[in-house]
Amino acid sequence: METYRTQILETLVCLIAFFVIRGMGRYIIRNAVVRSSFKAKEEKEILRLLNLLIILVLAVILTAIWGVKQSEVLIFATSVITVLGVAFFAEMSILSNITACLVLFFQHPIKIGDTIKVLDDDHGIEGELIDITYFFVFIRTTDRGTITMPNSVLLKSPFSVVGSGVSPKA
Repeated sequence: METYRTQILETLVCLIAFFVIRGMGRYIIRNAVVRSSFKAKEEKEILRLLNLLIILVLAVILTAIWGVKQSEVLIFATSVITVLGVAFFAEMSILSNITACLVLFFQHPIKIGDTIKVLDDDHGIEGELIDITYFFVFIRTTDRGTITMPNSVLLKSPFSVVGSGVSPKA
């Protein structure tokens, strides 16, 4: 038992840090929702993504604490960081759409219920934004039904908010 005392203590510290960071992340996301007064539907998805990322980091740290060689953890962490770096520059990858989802949530003025006009490939798509998921946005048009567009395409395309579905709080 004496030989594992340090590892148990480090594990407890990591678990406490996990819950503190998770709580701070939830607080930051909820403040973003309250501040913007309209992204409540996307909040649940962003919280799931935050939990996944924090759990992955916790798993890497715990494997390092409990005896996995540092070089193996370093190789794994480098691989994960490389994949995330590629996500920022990849054209149509899954990770670039998840990254675009986060950017749309935190930085863009669009929300579910808005009427938007997207200029994509020389023709405009105008309709109501009905959902934003990790990978796609769904736009309901009057003439073409529901259009599914990858988040990264929406982020790269010029668009304008034509009408607002929910009035912001004063």
